[in-house]
Amino acid sequence: MWIFRFSSNLKNFFRLLSIIRIILGHYLTNWFTTGPLRIIFDPRGKNRKTRSERLRLIIEDLGPTFIKFGQIVADRPDIASEGLRLELKKLQSSARPIPDDIAIQIIENEIGASIETVFSEFNEKHIASASIAQVYLATLHSGERVVLKVQRPNIRNKIRLDIKLLQIFARKIQIQYPEISNFNLIQFIEDFGDIMLKELDFMNELSNMMRFTHMFKGDPRAYVPKVYSKYSTSKLLIMEYIEGEAPDNLANLVSKDYDPKIIAENGVNVILTMILKHGFFHADPHSGNLFIRGDNQIVLIDFGMCSSLKPKQIDGLIDFLIGFADNNPHKIAKALLKLTEVESLREMESLEFEIRELTQKYAYYTYDDVDISGLFTDTFKLLMKYGITIPSSLYMLLKTLVTIQKVAESLHVKLDMIAMVKPYAKEKIKERFGWKNIKSKLLSSAEDYLYLVETLPKDIRTIVTNFKQGGLQHSIKLGEEGNTIGNTEIRRHIYRFGAIILLGMLLICATLLKIYNVQIFTGKDGKRILHEVFGNFPDIFFVTTVVISVFVVLRMMFRAK
Repeated sequence: MWIFRFSSNLKNFFRLLSIIRIILGHYLTNWFTTGPLRIIFDPRGKNRKTRSERLRLIIEDLGPTFIKFGQIVADRPDIASEGLRLELKKLQSSARPIPDDIAIQIIENEIGASIETVFSEFNEKHIASASIAQVYLATLHSGERVVLKVQRPNIRNKIRLDIKLLQIFARKIQIQYPEISNFNLIQFIEDFGDIMLKELDFMNELSNMMRFTHMFKGDPRAYVPKVYSKYSTSKLLIMEYIEGEAPDNLANLVSKDYDPKIIAENGVNVILTMILKHGFFHADPHSGNLFIRGDNQIVLIDFGMCSSLKPKQIDGLIDFLIGFADNNPHKIAKALLKLTEVESLREMESLEFEIRELTQKYAYYTYDDVDISGLFTDTFKLLMKYGITIPSSLYMLLKTLVTIQKVAESLHVKLDMIAMVKPYAKEKIKERFGWKNIKSKLLSSAEDYLYLVETLPKDIRTIVTNFKQGGLQHSIKLGEEGNTIGNTEIRRHIYRFGAIILLGMLLICATLLKIYNVQIFTGKDGKRILHEVFGNFPDIFFVTTVVISVFVVLRMMFRAK
């Protein structure tokens, strides 16, 4: 109803005012430090900042939606320049904490009971505060120590509102700047919205944790904390408390007899197992989301951001890495088409040539010196040059590889990623050409052919019947939205086009009459008879035509969707 649309638009308006206020505040601050008044307010230039720094500070003030947006953009070389991406990587997800009594009230509302009913001990002081949630320590009556992750109040509505505004801005930008059509900004915002809304639903994170627990069951290299689904809700997540060491503190790890090389190998193998074996991976495995405990085991936390790869993409990724190891541009090009789900490419030969040139950049490195994240970034840039859209899952994959590589670098360990991939590649190749997989494909193909044999006569009969009754009707889909336009709509557009042409011709005629005022008859006294009778006709005709034209154009503008 209109009242709900009005309420939604009013919220959008006030949030937009808040965004404008924040941006203007930063603009004025920058003007005082870099404009004519800098001699008074900042004579030594201590507060002067680059454009990228100013943008990062604005994003931090705009709140969690824009912070997460900036963090994702930081891993997208197709959107931001290298300098801006480096600055956006500094964005922190920490935020001003909410009062503990409010958080405790939310916890009690979610579990449907008092704190004392569920917990024997509860630390009323939070141990961490992020942009989406706040974290507390407690002990269940069973004696198990747990961590409570409680969502900030009203954060869901704020984020939904920001996403809606971003979608509106994206549509306007896409219309105003059609030259950026190679990058689907609207789709990017929609993907970002899906990521944010999934991260807000703690039941989604709970499901991810249970899935990873099953994936690494019996694997000593990795551990996923136990999650307590009995007490967890969409706004409250209760999980096992894990004691461990941070992976980026090398001196501390060495002092406690941990082996940095084994830790790095375990970390990479855990990620490769997720990606190449299961096709489902943790998309944000930075050092804050990892712990190290006995036997150099990797403990993973914070599963709000995860992503999946299709089987075809997993095969493509393996083929890409093997093709790179074998210096085979043709294999790499075919693998990239698999990864991006492109059936064919007209400029395949040119792509292979450029891939050959790209591989030469890394030809003189040993495999343990190859920057895998740099290799993927260069490859994605090359694909974008050929107008190939990179799926968002591949950017999540790139982020994961970059993050785990940084963890290995912080441990001062060099790893041969290509060599580590080979066991997974061999296993996948065995699966691909194994009898079980071949039998499955044969059965699937047989089912498809059987279905075709069963349905083809019916489809032919339907087509012939429709043709006999009223002919075949077609619909045309135009634009990115795929809007279907039938005969009535096409006829309406033709009428509009005809009206515009007719008005244009009338305007031309009226203008010519006004300019030349052509005379046909002349009397004996030398007076122009037509001028006396129809002297004001050209002016009247011109004014009338202009008024009608303006009216029609305005009507079309306001009726346009």
